[in-house]
Amino acid sequence: MEKRTKIVATTGPACGDLATIRELIREGVDVFRLNFSHKTYDEANNEVTMIREARKALDKPVAIMADIKGPAVRLYGYTEPLAIQPGAELTIESTEAVGIEKLAAKKPMQVYTNLPDIDRICAVGQKVILMDGYFTGKVVRKVPKGIVMALENEGNLRPKAHLTLPGVDYPIPFLSEKDISDINWAVEQDIDYIALSFVRCETDVEEVKRLVQRTALAQGKNTLIKLIAKIESARGLENIDEIIRTADGIMVARGDMGVEMSIENVPIAQKQIIRKCYLAAKPVITATQMMESMMENPMPTRAEVSDVANACFDSTSAVMLSGETAIGKYPVQVVRMMRTVIEAVEKEFDYLDFHHDVPPEVQNGDVPAIMSYNAVSVAYRCDAKALIVLTETGHAARLLSRLRPRMPIYAFLTNERLYHQMAINWGVLPFIHSGKGTRLDAVVSEAISICKHKALLKKGDRVVIVAGLPLARQGTTNMIRVETIE
Repeated sequence: MEKRTKIVATTGPACGDLATIRELIREGVDVFRLNFSHKTYDEANNEVTMIREARKALDKPVAIMADIKGPAVRLYGYTEPLAIQPGAELTIESTEAVGIEKLAAKKPMQVYTNLPDIDRICAVGQKVILMDGYFTGKVVRKVPKGIVMALENEGNLRPKAHLTLPGVDYPIPFLSEKDISDINWAVEQDIDYIALSFVRCETDVEEVKRLVQRTALAQGKNTLIKLIAKIESARGLENIDEIIRTADGIMVARGDMGVEMSIENVPIAQKQIIRKCYLAAKPVITATQMMESMMENPMPTRAEVSDVANACFDSTSAVMLSGETAIGKYPVQVVRMMRTVIEAVEKEFDYLDFHHDVPPEVQNGDVPAIMSYNAVSVAYRCDAKALIVLTETGHAARLLSRLRPRMPIYAFLTNERLYHQMAINWGVLPFIHSGKGTRLDAVVSEAISICKHKALLKKGDRVVIVAGLPLARQGTTNMIRVETIE
């Protein structure tokens, strides 16, 4: 049986050819992430073409995710790394975002930022973090349109380094002109998911939903793109319940989260978010530095293996690789290693205990929720080999997925876009069926025939079938049926 926890891999030069893309899919990649903080449209178009060609040739459901950089705050005005010494003072001045990348600082240890009014929003003593935590310091005084910070450690400050002011609400729009352009591209290319960086509240997600709808309408398309909200800040964590309710899924983006809030709280936040997401039947991705040492080494550290394993024990929907597959030396090996860890955990996971510990609100919600819980209960009692779900929107499959059953969930759909989108959901293996006829017996027979043809089921196996009647209507999960394969 295939692994249940899904793998997200970031594209880049290390996997920039069709052969490597195909090999990554064979090793277990379910979602490819295109990081638009480091991507041109020509590069993205080429990667999308290769992914679609590879997934079609391998007959595998594989989703494509465009990761939009969001309201990132950076440093500009220098093109070579700045040598930093402990105690050195760095002047950071706010300036207009238009043309900022071409600006050159007028004096040493002076830089610019696209964050407006930094002198107004910062107080003396404010903690400042640069380059994702590699440099820390505090504001020692203010200057016109800027601040002066005293740095606490040494090293080389890279151009376009991130600037972080923990606890400060940045006065910048959620979407930049680049973000809007990237979203337009994603709609035009029929990308499956858009990941939104630095989501602060449900309003940010709703803003993008409206933009996607307007863009799709202008292009004469139906908008089927799903939105993944990246939780990276204390404010996003504070509003996590409303964000989960509004978004189609969540990414626990631990890199920036560990900079924006106390690093010791990141593992706690990770566990809380994972639990909230699977109870809400929303996919959740655990991301950042999962096997980062494999960018240079053929084997991960023991701590990295434990990190991936613990995320799986926590029931994350997916684990993500960033630089490991984008620019690392061992993209195929790192996916293989991650899959091996996932499979080891899933052999030891106590699925029955998980089912018994499901909260009452999950067992006794609306009719589809009640039916999905009872379907899994029946599957355990009759030792079913699989759950077969007939679904128009994928919602019924997600309700089964949140219960983390021991047996695989075979989701049968008629929409190819949804077929690939379902690749992100824990334990779900999607299939396309013809959709011909509306008789339940005919559709069930086709589904079982597909499973037998793919050697997923054999004579004598029991399966539990979940569907809504009438079949063509959405949101009507109201039937459980047990069959023995003949």
